[in-house]
Amino acid sequence: MKSLKAWVLLLLVFMAGFGGGVVTTRVVIRHFVQHAIKDPDFMRHVVEKRMAARLLLDSTQREKLAGILLRTQSELKDLRGEFQPRFLAIMTDTQSQVADILSPAQRERLEKLKAEHEHWWQAH
Repeated sequence: MKSLKAWVLLLLVFMAGFGGGVVTTRVVIRHFVQHAIKDPDFMRHVVEKRMAARLLLDSTQREKLAGILLRTQSELKDLRGEFQPRFLAIMTDTQSQVADILSPAQRERLEKLKAEHEHWWQAH
C-alpha cells in the first residue's frame, strides 16, 4: 500500500510539473509574440544579435548585417502592404459564404466569435 501511495504521489507531482510547464510556456510565447507585434524592430534586433554571436561577426560585419536586415524588414513590410488587402478580402468573402449557410442563431454566435477575435483581422 505504501508503494502505491508513493507511485500515486510521484505521478501527481509529475502531472503538476507538466501542467505548470505547459502553462508557463504558453504565457512566455504569447508575451514574446505580442512584443514582436507591437515592436517590429524587436525581432530584427533578436535575429541580428543571435547571428552576430553565433557567427562571431566583427564590428564591420555587424554593421553590414544590420543594414541587410533593415532593408529586408522594409521589403517585407512593403510585401505585407501588397498582400494584406487581398488576404482580408478573401477572409471577408469566406466569412460571408459561411454566414450564408448558418441559421440565425449560428450567425449570431459567428458574429460573437468575430468580435472576440477582431484583433486577428486588424491591419497593423
